[in-house]
Amino acid sequence: MAHAMDTTRPERAVAQSDEVARRDLPFEFMLNALRLRDGFAQDLFTTRTGMPASAVQTALAQACEKGLLEPTESPAGWRPTARGFDFLSDLQSMFLPS
Repeated sequence: MAHAMDTTRPERAVAQSDEVARRDLPFEFMLNALRLRDGFAQDLFTTRTGMPASAVQTALAQACEKGLLEPTESPAGWRPTARGFDFLSDLQSMFLPS
């Protein structure tokens, strides 16, 4: 196991390695972040994707209007509502690139 995880070895075991296109980053981030009951801090989106929060502002607003997301106060961010968890796939799909 140590040999497989050793990043200094060029022949280390890698099952799959794909680079995510920039336009897909918001969706990929939301796939993971929206599964969490506590949601995510808004600054985490920028940290993980390198994109400004404004990149997802429209989708966030639409999700709130549909009752799927709600803002968190501490830290400032977003979390799925109970309805959002019931329709998690629909919520996540709102962040697909158009």
